[in-house]
Amino acid sequence: MTYFQWQTPNSTAPSSERGKNIVFNQARGIHLHLFIRKYKEIDGKTEPYIYIGKGNTLEYEGEKPITVTMELENEVPASLYTEFTKRV
Repeated sequence: MTYFQWQTPNSTAPSSERGKNIVFNQARGIHLHLFIRKYKEIDGKTEPYIYIGKGNTLEYEGEKPITVTMELENEVPASLYTEFTKRV
């Protein structure tokens, strides 16, 4: 997997400074580091985030939230991709 789709928090607009930093990250020299988790909690225990690397915004749409498609600098290992996409 080399592409990642993400939505900003509901309060983020593309016209805000935070929104511009996400949407125009490369032009602004902003490094977007991506941390993901499959579930927020399991059996009442908060699950940790896993670092999957840096990404750069390719396209975006909407506002509050902004849906962002990023290209990852490094491909996610197949085993990690499977872990996050298979149903349990």
